[in-house]
Formats: sequence, C-alpha cells, structure tokens
Amino acid sequence: MKFLFSFAPTFSTRLINSLLTRFTLCLFTLSLIGCAFHEPVPNPITVTAPEAPSQDEGLRKEIDRLEKIIAEKDKIINNQNIRQENQAQTLQKVNKEATRTQIKLHRLATKPSTASAIAETEVILENLKQVQIPAADKILQVQAHHLVETASVLFTQDQFASAMNYIAQAKHLIDLITHPGNKKTSDENNHFFEFNTPIQLHTRTNVNLRTSPSADAKVISALKKDTAVSANASLGSWLRVHLDQKQGWLFSAGLEARENNDP
Repeated sequence: MKFLFSFAPTFSTRLINSLLTRFTLCLFTLSLIGCAFHEPVPNPITVTAPEAPSQDEGLRKEIDRLEKIIAEKDKIINNQNIRQENQAQTLQKVNKEATRTQIKLHRLATKPSTASAIAETEVILENLKQVQIPAADKILQVQAHHLVETASVLFTQDQFASAMNYIAQAKHLIDLITHPGNKKTSDENNHFFEFNTPIQLHTRTNVNLRTSPSADAKVISALKKDTAVSANASLGSWLRVHLDQKQGWLFSAGLEARENNDP
C-alpha cells in the first residue's frame, strides 16, 4: 500500500508534464505554419494630389472669362445701335419726303381756291362802298377790309390756310352787314353781335381797355401801341376783346387787323 501511494504523485506529475510538452509542441507547430502562410503587408501607396491653383490665378481666369463675355455683349449692343441708327435715319428721310410732298400738295390744292376767295371778297367789299350802310356797320366794313388785306399778304407768303381763315372772318362780317337779321340787337341804334371766329387785331395807338362799351366806363388796363388782342364781339363802334385772361371793350378806331401773323 505504501508503494502505491508513493507511486501516484510521480505518475500524475509525469502525465501533466507530458501533456504540457505536447501542448507546447502543438503551439510551436501552429506558429511555424502561420509564419509559412503569412503574406507580407504591402507598403502603402502615396498619391500626390495636384497642387491647387493659387487664389490670384483663379481671379485672373475669372476676370478673363468676364472680359470675354463683356466684349461679346458690347459687340451685340454696337450692332443693334448701328441697325437702330440706320432705321432712324431711313425713317427721318421718309418723313421729310412725306412732309415735303404734303406741303406741295397742300399748296397746289389751296392756292387757286384761296386766290378765288380773296378776289371774290374784294369785289363784295367794293360793291359795299357803293351802298349806304348804317354807321355801326361801317365798323364791320373797315374790319373786313383789314382782314382781306392781311389775307392777301399771307397769300403772297404761301400761307394759304391762314389766308383762308382771314377771308372766312371777313365774309362773316360782310354777312352781318348784308343780312341784319343775323345780328343780336340790343336797341334800335346799336347792334351787339358775337363773331363766329375771333378776329386777331392789334392796337393802332395807346388805348384804354374798359369794362363796358363807353368812354365813361372804368378802365381795366392801359394798352400800349401794337398790343395784340382778340375781338370776339361788337357793339356799335366798340369791340369786345380778350387778352392775357382779361376781357374788356376797346373803341374800334384804335384797332386794326394784324398783318404778317397767323390768326
């Protein structure tokens, strides 16, 4: 029995040592196998990035690009301006030609009729001189004569439209003389009537613009010689005139038709 107990520890120790030896051999073997199949780790590849352009170079490129765009736009604008100038010149030339043509046609169309109207009115006025007419109508006769004279002057200046306007006013005055029923009467001696077309006159001398057709009426303002007025009515020897937003009465002897001016 003592022998058995003394042998047991020895056997256990040997067994443990044997197992440890085998385990160590296994680990060693595995280590060798791992070394045999271990691939070397490749060296990392270093990629060199291209150098970024400097800030100044980027600005120069952007400026060049913008300058090209501006140059292209300027070229387009210049071409458009040239086309517009050519069109404007062509249009202006056409308008001038059209205006000259209209003026020429106007002269050809109105010159004979204006000459005929002036001659006809002059004949009527000459016939009125042979007729006894009221004193109030003599003022109208004188004014009509001045209007015809002015129309004749305008005719020589080829202002046919203006001449016809004066003739129309003269004919209106003649009509009032020859047809008394067309007048608005205020009493038996004086006749008040309004002109269909205002008569452009100017003062012969310094005169007073009055509030009513009377030498005793209040003076509105004093008018100097050659003051332009527009007569729109008559009462006896007085004419109602308008100027500078004022209206009053002037004695007809101090007025005459304006010459060398459009009505």
